[in-house]
Amino acid sequence: MSSDSGDLYSVLGIGSDADAQSVRAAYRRRVRQAHPDAGGTAEEFHQVQSAWEVLGDESARAAYDRRLRQLQTSAESPADEAAGSGPIYGRGSGFGGSGSGFRTTASGSTSAGSSSADSARTPSGAAHLAPVYIPDLSQPEPLSLPLTSQRSHGRFASRGLFGGGRVRRAERMADLLEKHVLAELPTARLFNAVALEPAEKDRRGGSRPPRGPAVDHVLVCGDTLVVVTSLEVPAAAASWDGRRLHAAGRSLTLPDLTGDSRLLRATLEAAMRETGRETALNLGQQIVLHSPDGSMQSPVIETRGTGSGRAPLAPARAFRSIREQLAASDQANVIDRHLLAALRRQLQHPLQ
Repeated sequence: MSSDSGDLYSVLGIGSDADAQSVRAAYRRRVRQAHPDAGGTAEEFHQVQSAWEVLGDESARAAYDRRLRQLQTSAESPADEAAGSGPIYGRGSGFGGSGSGFRTTASGSTSAGSSSADSARTPSGAAHLAPVYIPDLSQPEPLSLPLTSQRSHGRFASRGLFGGGRVRRAERMADLLEKHVLAELPTARLFNAVALEPAEKDRRGGSRPPRGPAVDHVLVCGDTLVVVTSLEVPAAAASWDGRRLHAAGRSLTLPDLTGDSRLLRATLEAAMRETGRETALNLGQQIVLHSPDGSMQSPVIETRGTGSGRAPLAPARAFRSIREQLAASDQANVIDRHLLAALRRQLQHPLQ
């Protein structure tokens, strides 16, 4: 791949065959050039940092390279050539320029472009294009540059004598989501312990950590939210009838993530309207099941029926499902700072 393509390698000015030492050297060179004190811009500086977060990590880079190869194959197919779409990474400046395939409306919302290149893009392609920030990073509000760059937000706190086990499971799940989802989707963000109902105001009019019902994890990528929770089942095999999970002679009712995700969407869309932005969020959900042996492939789930939500899955299949849900939107490379700020206000235990 040439270094003039609009991917993360081009941000650092190197080719995809660069070794780890060359990547590090390129990052150091580009971060000095992009720094606002050296004549760069805040947006360019953040682009360099984002590229380094992925390319400087061996596992994240390997996942990114796999996705690049898939997209190159799609972009070079005869159907794409006939449509005149050209290389999938050749559009725009790589820093959210007008050729990125997205446009900003008067209200600041984003929508997909109508060019033939966009229509030829594979559903998961946008997630690996250079990020488009709304609003751009030259503006300090609504979220600071460090918090915009932060990939994981929020923590868990034990409540009551028997809350420690649940917190440990949720913390382990957050670590796995960072490793198996965030590492493959550079524009995705993870929020932990997210309240469903609007944050309360303090006496000075500011927000304080909300109380009430909450979900364990929310992942956001573009205009898509995926709500995630996890459970441990006492067996290496289970069956799902669309309503209940059956394992080791027990029948379990699983959390209603469909209802929770709709309530959270209503809260976030209302918060966005307060900023003058009309946003329609896509929803997804996933229950991840862990077996006692900690295997990524178990428990094996036999599905016997359909319900209102997605079937629960073992970790390996669940993470694949989550990635597919997040990357499905053609706005998956848009980082909406208003949405990130709204999600941070819903954190029960924010981390600075």
